[in-house]
Amino acid sequence: MVCFIYGLVILVGLMWIFYSLIVYCKTKVPHIITPQSRIPVILENLNITPQTIVYDLGCGKGDFLFAAEKYGATELVGFEMSPLLVWWGQFKAKLKHSKVQIRCEDFFNADISKADVIYLFLVQAVVNKLATKLKQETKNGAVVVCLGDIVPGLQLEKIEDRKLNGEKSAKIYFYKNIKS
Repeated sequence: MVCFIYGLVILVGLMWIFYSLIVYCKTKVPHIITPQSRIPVILENLNITPQTIVYDLGCGKGDFLFAAEKYGATELVGFEMSPLLVWWGQFKAKLKHSKVQIRCEDFFNADISKADVIYLFLVQAVVNKLATKLKQETKNGAVVVCLGDIVPGLQLEKIEDRKLNGEKSAKIYFYKNIKS
């Protein structure tokens, strides 16, 4: 019986690795969650009101969005390409009676023009590719927050660089899209 359980655990683990590789090949972004200690630092630096619309591009299971909901944002939308993570986030939203929406959609094809705040935790190559879309499609004054990577072409407002709970330092970049 013990051998069966170990075998099952190994099989599930291998299936998850295989699934993650397939998703990575499609998105070029590994599944790495935002450290929970960084989320309050990000949210404390944003002016979220009941009129704020928050988007998370590459949201995983929506942790950032669920935290932002507690700050009173009116609309919270995440875009994710991994069907399993989307399913989990949607399931969690139903359990919590949350207004968080997680869409299984490529954010490169999504309409991001309504967002007041856009959060990113991606890899630099994808951020570079996304920069033009952010500059062209976000509304004037929209805030773009990027954990760990620089977004070329947007006006940098500030950088938060705190070492938390013995963790390595991680820069959080806050940008504002200013259209001339």
